[in-house]
Amino acid sequence: MNILFLPGTLCTGAMFEQQIKHLSQYCEQVSVVSFTTENTLAAMAETVIAATEGKPCALVGFSMGGIVALEVAKTRPELIAKLALVNSNCHADLPERKKARKAQIAQAQSGQLVELLTSTFLPNYLFKANADHEALILDMATSLGADVFQAQVTAIEDRPDLLKHLKQLSADIVIIAGAQDKICPSEHQQMMHNEVAGSELILLEQCAHFSPLEQAEQVSKALAKWYQK
Repeated sequence: MNILFLPGTLCTGAMFEQQIKHLSQYCEQVSVVSFTTENTLAAMAETVIAATEGKPCALVGFSMGGIVALEVAKTRPELIAKLALVNSNCHADLPERKKARKAQIAQAQSGQLVELLTSTFLPNYLFKANADHEALILDMATSLGADVFQAQVTAIEDRPDLLKHLKQLSADIVIIAGAQDKICPSEHQQMMHNEVAGSELILLEQCAHFSPLEQAEQVSKALAKWYQK
């Protein structure tokens, strides 16, 4: 069964390097779906659907990627045989976050994408400062750029609550998150787990939003166990 990684906002497959290497022991076809020009969730979902080639797959959705996976679940649930939600959520965009997004887009488009990430996002991305992880996050973001940021933020800002689509999936579901994640907090992860019968919840200590980096080995092992289930 093919494995598709769905990255988060301003992320590329580079952040999943260790997980891809680990899962490649068990799966011959592990790939990353890129979101660059799509500015609606529906368009992002269509990109994923095309990548499945019409065959049930194992989807690993990180942050925004998990939201996209749930959008796929709305129209093509039969294509999701397994779903790993990694530091993600299923709720509609929070009002306080929607208000800030226009200003963030304007700042990014004015040539201050790195400043935006450094001042606003990085403090909430990692539990503990790590120069290598921070450099990778900034490198991924700058390689994609402000236009991609605007498209991705626009796509997710008007999303509906997607819990009912998550609950209706007949897939092996694992929820992996950082216990200290402020962006997708543990309370929300517990709620999803409680609502989804048969799901597994893994909360990682000393870990914030970027668990595939901060707890790379634990995330890799959890995904391998889920995939082989």
